[in-house]
Amino acid sequence: MMYYDFEAGNKAYKLRLNTRNVVALEKQLGGNPLSIFGDGSKLPTVSELVAVLWASLQQYHHGITMNDAYDIFDAYLENHIMTDFLSVIIEVYKVSGLIQTEAAPEKN
Repeated sequence: MMYYDFEAGNKAYKLRLNTRNVVALEKQLGGNPLSIFGDGSKLPTVSELVAVLWASLQQYHHGITMNDAYDIFDAYLENHIMTDFLSVIIEVYKVSGLIQTEAAPEKN
């Protein structure tokens, strides 16, 4: 099983979205998780970032609440800036099969 290694506040976490958690995330966001990037001209909101973090924690860290996710995000921000988290989301989406990891081979 693939996951993304994530560290915040000197604690290590495994992040991955399975189908159940993608559906929960869709309900929280009111749409497709990819929509947080819009057409590429906007940054996701903090609530969207934390929602993705929370959903990504559920598979390997059962029982993490949304309040826990806020605290983990705060711990992450002690050594990073908010926009650094965008690359984390991209990596989580890749290991979860939501976006392609590399260019697909051309079909003849």
